[in-house]
Amino acid sequence: MTSLSMRWRHLLTYLRAAAAVFGAVSLMTATPSEAQTSRAPKGSIEITVGCSAGCTPDILMRRAGKIWNEEGIIENPIVIVNRPGGGMTAAMNYVLKRPGDENVLMSLAEPVFSTPIVQGTETTYDKFTPLSVFIQTQLIVVGQPDHPAKTLKDMVEYARSRPREVRMAGSSAGGTDEQVMGLIELATGVDLTFIPHSGGGAAQTTFLGGNTEMITLTIDEALPHIAAGKAQPLAILNPSRRKAAELKDIPTAKEQGIDVLWGQVFGLLATPELDPAVVKWWEEKINELVANEAWKKSIADNYLGDDLYIGKGLSDQMKAFHEARLRVLRAIGAAKM
Repeated sequence: MTSLSMRWRHLLTYLRAAAAVFGAVSLMTATPSEAQTSRAPKGSIEITVGCSAGCTPDILMRRAGKIWNEEGIIENPIVIVNRPGGGMTAAMNYVLKRPGDENVLMSLAEPVFSTPIVQGTETTYDKFTPLSVFIQTQLIVVGQPDHPAKTLKDMVEYARSRPREVRMAGSSAGGTDEQVMGLIELATGVDLTFIPHSGGGAAQTTFLGGNTEMITLTIDEALPHIAAGKAQPLAILNPSRRKAAELKDIPTAKEQGIDVLWGQVFGLLATPELDPAVVKWWEEKINELVANEAWKKSIADNYLGDDLYIGKGLSDQMKAFHEARLRVLRAIGAAKM
């Protein structure tokens, strides 16, 4: 099989996975657990975040925790604790080693699915007690403001004659950032260089210091840098453009002839063997959060998706998310399973 035909075979595999990720959001319905008495945990609640301060899951969980407490939805004090390292393995291991602990949660983020795939270790997403997926982010690839490439198509052409000179900053190996970079390579045939970090915040510091040509950011992360002239948008990785005034001029990768689309999901996981009554309580509190006007405003202000995956069928949906990422990581040659 020729290199070109192999590349297109991998791209087709990716496109099927991408369709599964985007299509699943519209198909899942929110169904709380049935006929279960709920009870709150006693004492403060720690939400463990597996990356450094300022990374996307850190920001999202701090917003959620603040609204839960300030709006009186949850009386227990909520504390966000950052435990970066090993592509979130440090945080995952910390939570998984506390079966039945009612006071410790794990922020669900993409590395929960991807890190075991790229490390060739046993899956971990299915070892937690899943609580909910209730946030989605859309992604923008941005470049340095003074770079001659003004679109993703421009950057691809720039990279075509400079193999591996164009660098993309990102979080841990195999995470969303490297997936996006690999998919751009698959779709275009260029060779780029990935610069991994302990988390999204550290990756942004590297990019903003002018040390890489590109980075993939969520919309709410990207817009302040674009407005401040610290980054220029190259492409949004959506099926179609966003209609908001500040986003309508950002072209999709697809309309530039680069067939790449991708997104992220976020939520909450609990320790193994958590009491079903506490699981039920969390389902109630998550449902109250997503119905809260302060949360709805936060979702709208930060350009987030609010599709809710909870209760019955959540484990099957988690498996679907994992399998979609497995297909993509295999397509870009980053999987060891």
